[in-house]
Amino acid sequence: MEENKNSNILARDYPLAEILGNKKYTVDYFQREYKWERINIEQMISDLVNAFMESYQVGHKTKDVENYGTYYMGSIVLSEKGGGASIIDGQQRITSLTLLLIYLYHATNKTMSEQLSNMIYSDSYGEKSFNIQVEERESCLKALYETGEYTVKDTDDESTRNMAERYQDICECFPRDLFTDESLKSFVYWVKGKLILVKITALSEENAYTIFETMNDRGVPLTSSDMLKGFILSKFSHDDTRKKVNAQWKKDMLALDVFETSAESQFFQAWFRAKYAITIREGKANSVNMDFENIGVRFHNWFKENNEKILLAEAINGNIEDFIDKHYRFYLNQFIKIKKAEQLYNHDLPHIYYLYFWGIAPSLSYPLFMAPLKIDDTEEVCNQKIEIVAKHIDNFVVRRSVNYRLFSSNSIRYTMCNLIKSIRNKSVEELKVVLAKNTEQIDDFTIAMPKFRLHGQNGRFVKYLLARMTSFVEEQCGMSSNFVVYMTNPDCKPFEIEHIWSDHFEWHTDEIEQTDKFNETRNSIGDLILLPNGVNQSLNDLDTSKKLPHYIKENILAKSLCKQTYEKNPAFTQFVTLNKLSFTWYDDIKKNDIADRCKLYAELANLIWNKEL
Repeated sequence: MEENKNSNILARDYPLAEILGNKKYTVDYFQREYKWERINIEQMISDLVNAFMESYQVGHKTKDVENYGTYYMGSIVLSEKGGGASIIDGQQRITSLTLLLIYLYHATNKTMSEQLSNMIYSDSYGEKSFNIQVEERESCLKALYETGEYTVKDTDDESTRNMAERYQDICECFPRDLFTDESLKSFVYWVKGKLILVKITALSEENAYTIFETMNDRGVPLTSSDMLKGFILSKFSHDDTRKKVNAQWKKDMLALDVFETSAESQFFQAWFRAKYAITIREGKANSVNMDFENIGVRFHNWFKENNEKILLAEAINGNIEDFIDKHYRFYLNQFIKIKKAEQLYNHDLPHIYYLYFWGIAPSLSYPLFMAPLKIDDTEEVCNQKIEIVAKHIDNFVVRRSVNYRLFSSNSIRYTMCNLIKSIRNKSVEELKVVLAKNTEQIDDFTIAMPKFRLHGQNGRFVKYLLARMTSFVEEQCGMSSNFVVYMTNPDCKPFEIEHIWSDHFEWHTDEIEQTDKFNETRNSIGDLILLPNGVNQSLNDLDTSKKLPHYIKENILAKSLCKQTYEKNPAFTQFVTLNKLSFTWYDDIKKNDIADRCKLYAELANLIWNKEL
């Protein structure tokens, strides 16, 4: 693309290497915060990996990337001032891509440092200066680049907190299992040279702000749901019905927008994939998109091309007005119910709420929830089916996580697409039979849990695991569910992961001879509980025997380390006895005691994530 010039604006496409290589950008005041969410990261990674895999073939070398196809990722708007450049529009993508580059730097074991480093930072007399120069974010970027970890502080701003969370999302969502060491290097070269952005440079700040306003405020392009509505309404035979459905459709989209701006696309993609998609693109080079991908990219086009074919034609049955009145209305209501259950704990759908904190990509989970539903199902039956599927997914993701196995959307898309088809329109009993067979293949806890440890990239899952186990025990002892408190603790100090052993190797040399073995034991799941921020910090440097008395004031897993918990506490002791759990109290905690706690946590996990649906 040739550079488009006038007296005020320059515009040209560039590969990412030229956008970020040895460049410095500031972020203007009118779009200061970094706000991307996990779903945006999942979509970005899925799009990039799919685009790369369209060209990659087994046996290719990095040199072959030169002939691969490109991927266009939109435009960024810059303002030149004072010899530098300020990002007017595009910092969400630039920040997210920088986090991806940092991930790739670590994922390639720093062997691609020469190719990646100058797109992440530049060096001035030994000082690292990152491509986005915002002082508040500097410590986070530095820590992520150097160690792959960053612990959020109370003083961190919204952008820094989001950056730390989105980096962990990248670690969890990137389908590392799809890549060999060699193909991952090829992917780095592809991202560097084949990921294209259009850089629009305004030569004055006034012009820059005008461009920003124009791009964000003037004119609202038709969405896929708008175009789908237009096509469907064109098939109606009566104007009065068309007007009535059009008015209601607008209200429906507003009801979805309450959850998030992408909710309307999520609904149609989930509905069409759940009920009508048959094919999925093969996992090899030069494969073409099929139902599953086409619904994800442009669902309105897919509907237009398939409304007279196979499953969709059967559902419409020659009467599109009846189809909208019954099928659309039914599945929309079920989808809204699912979205509500994600945000507010629903006793009929508890696992929907859990999966919101730790689950598979919504692009896969929503179709799974909706696949077995039929328009003549009662609300009670619908809830049963959704909850059965949600519990199965919860079982799947927790067991895989404890076994250090990935479940990124790219890694499991074929498995989940086949599962969607296998549970489509099943009765409750049929659904249980299909999922029970699928569950037989899921890993167990007994062997995995004693080997499971906290590390730099799984902190969110460890917190989720501890929150689920803690709230489960408390519920079984007659207390109310406190899961949301342990996970988010709204308006109060958040809960943090507490190591029972303080970070003092020298206190344990009588039973551990090497530092790495000490760290291995200290980070094992049996040495971990949850405590409120502040309590955690106040106990941080105490010997274990001095910590234990303080735990009696805390949650049930912390209390269970103390003798008093086993005295005059019939609900707890009855729960322990009934389930033959190896709870016990301690005066001090030794290495073997931590191993015993690992086994206890495995027992609890087998109770919570049992294979019965």
